[in-house]
Amino acid sequence: MLNLISNVMFFVSGYVLHYFLGNSMPPAAYGVVGTIITVLDFEYMFVSNGARQSLASQISRHKYDIGDVIGKTLLFQLLVIAVFFSVNFFGAPLFGIVLNDESLDFYFRVAAFLVIANGLQVILLGINDGLQRFGTSALLSTFYPIAKLGVIPLIIFVFADDPVLGVEIGFLLAVALTILLGCVILAVNYAPLKVHRPQKVPFGEVAHHTLSFSFFFIMVSLVLSVDTLIVKAVVEPAAMAGYYTGAMNFGKIAYYLLQAFSTVILPVVAKLVAEGSLDRALERIRELLLLVFVFILPIPVVISASSGSLLLAFYSEGFTVAAPTLSCLALSNFFMGMTVILNMVLNSYGSSRFSDALSIVSLVVVVPVFILSAKFGGIVAIAVASVTCTFITMLVSFVRAYRKVGAVITRTAWLVLGSNIALWLAVWFGFRFFSTSNLLVLGLVYAVVYVGYIGVLMAAKVVSISSLKKLGA
Repeated sequence: MLNLISNVMFFVSGYVLHYFLGNSMPPAAYGVVGTIITVLDFEYMFVSNGARQSLASQISRHKYDIGDVIGKTLLFQLLVIAVFFSVNFFGAPLFGIVLNDESLDFYFRVAAFLVIANGLQVILLGINDGLQRFGTSALLSTFYPIAKLGVIPLIIFVFADDPVLGVEIGFLLAVALTILLGCVILAVNYAPLKVHRPQKVPFGEVAHHTLSFSFFFIMVSLVLSVDTLIVKAVVEPAAMAGYYTGAMNFGKIAYYLLQAFSTVILPVVAKLVAEGSLDRALERIRELLLLVFVFILPIPVVISASSGSLLLAFYSEGFTVAAPTLSCLALSNFFMGMTVILNMVLNSYGSSRFSDALSIVSLVVVVPVFILSAKFGGIVAIAVASVTCTFITMLVSFVRAYRKVGAVITRTAWLVLGSNIALWLAVWFGFRFFSTSNLLVLGLVYAVVYVGYIGVLMAAKVVSISSLKKLGA
């Protein structure tokens, strides 16, 4: 729940920032901001997730000396950071040529330093995840988006003529403060890191473990981020990139929320599997998936079914051209979030080869499919391609999980999935007769729908208060 709150804070602060930028800049300029952020998102997925998940998994297994694991993971992480720093800093002119905008050169050089800061921050998160200090990880993950809101006064008072640079400088300061806070907390409670074990982890194992996770998250990032770059490069007019960015901002809500579950499920399940408690591990997996279907899935479902009203209320009438796009992207990001959760489970059971194979196939297929879709069908076609690809990756991951782990979805979970389909149809039908440009009113409607949906599940005894209390315990 703490990690869920931190992820909520992350995307809420992001939307506050995008609300400011989207309403103070023309769509084409807003598209430039979206392009910079999208490239950083891609690189963050590679830099952030490999080292963090590897640290969490290795530390939680209690096999190797903790200090040795941290030191060698940090060394490998610095090598990865160096690669992406070089790509951004020295390859900046190429970005301008490929994306057909020479003004991007300077911004990518500044973005190179963001890669360094983010790469070091996730080492702290991985250490806390491995020690199962999820509260500390959540604190750092909550502090960062709050500090990130400092971008707004920076743009207003310092970078009014160059808001893109203001965004980058603000992000740098926010990450630096988060790293400082994380180091202070770790220094105060340093005792678990003093526990020494005789066995040292081979550097090759650290590299393989980190790259396996990193490669998987390259695939995830590619599916979630490369579409924005393709739209920027091949779809005309230029304003379409801004509209697509607006849709993508809301589409990513489900993925950000599901990151809270993937963060916890990897070290928890890995620890139980290492102890030989396979029945308890399966029980935890079922519990977490049920929580996802009950409390998280309705959010992208409602957004998908009411996409036009959401874009109208948050941006302007012009953005409603991206309503079908948002309808697809909201579900696409949920499917990808589920793919991540399932593959974290499989990695806990030592089934990393499946994730590697899934990554390879996806990397080969997704890019050409997205390019052709955008070229001949515009932003709606590429969104349809996205939701199709992510659904397939989720489906094959479920099949693999059933064979490797067991029946990870219970009968109750299947009933909840069916109720979400009914919810989408009901919301879609309701918004055919109701529309508002008032963001506050729309938010209240969403809250009523969400609470009503949970109430119906409880009234139908699909989910009971006693079962939720059991999950909480």
